Amino acid sequence: MDRCRLKHPIGSEKVALVSVADEQSRGWSERWSPLGGLVFAIVFILVYVTSGETGETAEEVIAYAEGNERELTVQAVTGLVAIPLLLWFVSGLHARVRRLESQTAPALVLAGGTGFALLLFTAVAIWSAPLLQFPGDADPTAAANAYLLIDDLGWVLLGGAGVAFAVMAVAASVAALRSAVVPAWLGWIGAVVGLAAAATILFVGILAWLAWTLLVSVLLLVRRA
Repeated sequence: MDRCRLKHPIGSEKVALVSVADEQSRGWSERWSPLGGLVFAIVFILVYVTSGETGETAEEVIAYAEGNERELTVQAVTGLVAIPLLLWFVSGLHARVRRLESQTAPALVLAGGTGFALLLFTAVAIWSAPLLQFPGDADPTAAANAYLLIDDLGWVLLGGAGVAFAVMAVAASVAALRSAVVPAWLGWIGAVVGLAAAATILFVGILAWLAWTLLVSVLLLVRRA
């Protein structure tokens, strides 16, 4: 009995049993849900690096709307595609965290991830949708000035999306760290990077949630955890 305990510590046995049960209980959707996060992050990066600035004056907005119709269409479509991809990723992450030793983390992951997807989509829609058929029947200058007024709302929503993502990422990272399903250093890195995502109003925040999504997606696919 003592020898068995020396060779197989209680903590190791527990993690192994949890891993086996986890593998047997997962369905196809949950198993491959990290693909949602992976594809979303890659597509978002491609769109982000190829997007231009609308400008800060009515004349710049008018010029941007008239010369970037294809880019604006891509942004709008990306916003629509982001919702199912992100919700697929979040649902799979929530299902995994729900099997860990935490009572509040699953709810925080689900609420934070869903909030992130919806707020991000709304921000992208505010920035792209008004310019798709610009200026419509309105005066171009008046329409451009109206767009500049709602542009700030998009940034506020993006900031809220970052906070929601931080809630999800920190909750998932801490739960994984406490349950010892990942190395301690990896859990702490996930928590710190996730917390940095709260600063999405700055470029570093966007980098943080993209990095966290890519890291976790790849980790879950490789480890099938």
